[in-house]
Amino acid sequence: MFKISALALSAILFAGVSANPLRRDTCNPNAQGNPVFILNEATGLEWAAPNMFNIIGEPYAGSLEFPGWKIPQTGEFPTSYFIEDIATPGMTATINAGELDLDTLNNEIFQPNQVFTISCTFCGTDVSPGNILASGCVIGPFNVSNACIRIGPDAGDPLRNFGCSTVRDNEVYTIMT
Repeated sequence: MFKISALALSAILFAGVSANPLRRDTCNPNAQGNPVFILNEATGLEWAAPNMFNIIGEPYAGSLEFPGWKIPQTGEFPTSYFIEDIATPGMTATINAGELDLDTLNNEIFQPNQVFTISCTFCGTDVSPGNILASGCVIGPFNVSNACIRIGPDAGDPLRNFGCSTVRDNEVYTIMT
């Protein structure tokens, strides 16, 4: 009787484990308060905020003189981030009507449209300037599954929030210090 029960329990546990899809190993970057660049791996465009409203893709010139963002962790679980503009203190990336805009960071009331997940295939620990902090990163809204921030194909195109059950090249980023 005991052998049959042990076999049945083993079969149930195995079936439960094999019924779940395998998850790809990911990591979450920790910039430790340092400013970062967010670069699209396919297009060479980086996140930019040339004015007080839209966040757009700009050409990556290779100089990396002035990082434009800070990505402090929110303290929420799972790991999530604010994406703050360095040039305009108090302004953060915010999803409005599907586009990424700058808006005043609201620390008083949890604003899910200002909180993002950043899941990467590689995370480094060297936060000194000019290093790759993370690569293979997908950035998405904290409160929406299967959604990603997509950069347009041309400089000046706004960044947008799209569904991404299949991640596309223009939704994968490298984060550099």
